[in-house]
Amino acid sequence: MKNITAKILTLGVTAVLFTGCLTACKVTNNSKINANVKVNGEEVINTEIALGAGSWEAAKSNTVTDELKKYFDDAISKLDGYNHTPALLLGTQVVAGKNYCFLCTSTIQANSAAKEMKLAYINVDPSGNATFLKDDVLKLPGVGDDGDKVGGWSYAESVEITDDIKKVMEKATETLTGATYEPVAYIGSQVVAGTNHAILCKSTPSVAELNGATTYVLVYVYQDLQGNCEITETTDIEMKVS
Repeated sequence: MKNITAKILTLGVTAVLFTGCLTACKVTNNSKINANVKVNGEEVINTEIALGAGSWEAAKSNTVTDELKKYFDDAISKLDGYNHTPALLLGTQVVAGKNYCFLCTSTIQANSAAKEMKLAYINVDPSGNATFLKDDVLKLPGVGDDGDKVGGWSYAESVEITDDIKKVMEKATETLTGATYEPVAYIGSQVVAGTNHAILCKSTPSVAELNGATTYVLVYVYQDLQGNCEITETTDIEMKVS
């Protein structure tokens, strides 16, 4: 079992930028400038500060509203061969407009069976125009690039977190420390001597210094024939478009 740790990042820096002699400039993603800042009341000279697009933020609500569904459908309508159905809104990123990350099911148009689950990214510009950016397959162990499933793993027919799956997570996290896992989507399963479950969760660290920053993690839970549950592995889910 992989160690489950909360990553502690301590930032106690308050930056004050002196702009009296700066001329107008265009700031792009990952741009940096040099400026004088104050740290704990003391001035530090010529400190490099990263600027640019905002970081990804986990959605407070994972509901795909009618407005978001329209943006998604507009962006996806130009793709051929696949039908993408948004299941959850995972996060947003402020850029030129806003980027959105969705968990969606992807099916081949000639076959109604769900073949994959993906993270699909779209951009909505300031004028309200929606553009597809990319998608990434959310792979389960043993599921190949062509979607073939080996080792007994299969994608769930529905991402719904049922009462049974809630109980599985509650049992598996009884002794979990350092973070809380909130199940938001059921991804898949594998029948063994019992059942392995793949569950997408919101992870919130219980360390005060992190201010409750929320991320996503794919949690693998083994449920034995007696109903005992334990976390066997976790995989961090990183939202990114580049």
